[in-house]
Amino acid sequence: MKISGERLLADLNQLKRFTDTPGKGVTRFSYGENDEKARQYLRETAESCGFSVRTDPVGNMVIGLPGSGDQAEIIRIGSHIDTVRNGGWLDGIYGVVSGLEVLRTLAENGNGRASDVEVVIFAEEEGSNFGSTMTGSKFAAGVYGESDLDRLKDEEGRTLREILRQCGYSPYRKEEVIWDFSRVKAMLEIHIEQGPVLEQEGNSIGIVDAIFGMTTVEVTITGTGNHAGATPMRYRRDAMAAAAQCITEVERIARKDPDGIAVATVGKAAVLPNCSNVIPEKVIFTVEVREKRKERIDQVISEIEEAITQICTQRGTACEIRKLAESRPYRMDERLIKLMSGLASEAGFGYQIMDSGAVHDTCVIAPHAPSGMLFVPSKGGRSHVPYEDTDPDDLLRGAQLLLDTVLAL
Repeated sequence: MKISGERLLADLNQLKRFTDTPGKGVTRFSYGENDEKARQYLRETAESCGFSVRTDPVGNMVIGLPGSGDQAEIIRIGSHIDTVRNGGWLDGIYGVVSGLEVLRTLAENGNGRASDVEVVIFAEEEGSNFGSTMTGSKFAAGVYGESDLDRLKDEEGRTLREILRQCGYSPYRKEEVIWDFSRVKAMLEIHIEQGPVLEQEGNSIGIVDAIFGMTTVEVTITGTGNHAGATPMRYRRDAMAAAAQCITEVERIARKDPDGIAVATVGKAAVLPNCSNVIPEKVIFTVEVREKRKERIDQVISEIEEAITQICTQRGTACEIRKLAESRPYRMDERLIKLMSGLASEAGFGYQIMDSGAVHDTCVIAPHAPSGMLFVPSKGGRSHVPYEDTDPDDLLRGAQLLLDTVLAL
């Protein structure tokens, strides 16, 4: 049984048109106008194939044959369709379209497994709105509950509850959001690698062994704003200078990791008042630490927080550090790893077993249901940028292996 490569690529090329930044990568935040356009495209495509579509109160969509939700055991295939700002055209959405293509292929061939498969589109995976990644899957797994609808706020101060109401979603009901994991036979996700390993090794398939965990904190450094010309250097309490030293220290601490696994990133920053002739009074930036061992994440975060506190004390600036988000590292199901390895070998695909430095919705689901994840190469190892790309043949190999895995379960 073979997927339709032409159909899969056509869907991906259609969906990349739904962006807030045409010509400058794909920008499609959850709950925004282009997110709804992409959902509508997927909804209409699914319904034209005879599938039903349902959406829970936080925006997670599920596609399947009518009555699939009543099956005793379900194989769920899922990913996300939201992006970072000026991101790429394949991150997340490749997994959604591949899942839909698997479901279509099964249904067209009259395979009874079609009634056991559902495609899941998780909301707000990237955290672009609220600074909290994998929001939809965290609600589905019960990590987040109703109180988080008011805790999560965007840059304008709007709560997730307010945004959901504005989008017309139904009021939160726990039983409509949290999955019944006793019925989930397996969770599968396919994704672009977002790194250089597969391309460098010359392999078409990555079979994920472990997904890194992540902790994100927000640091606010407050100094004294003043005239940039009239304030001598010895009298300054410059929040930007303190932040620069702190950010350099973040890099130093991560680089000295003896195993070379931990990574730390300062990827978002704001300066107030952000004027060339005013000494910065306040700087707010995020620090994100990832590793595949929870204890190492905690250790690195602790070292970073201690270093930032010391720097700010020495410079006479105040600092506040608060945790924004956290996800635990998790290993994929050993049986699924062996199954996918055997299928890749039978198909003649070059493959390797590897870790994922990027976090994914599957790592939230993995503690509750057997989970497996596949990667395909990223050209130049690049992702989250407009230049994100993957060879079409690799996209098709990955989707075919996903279908073969479903058939073998």
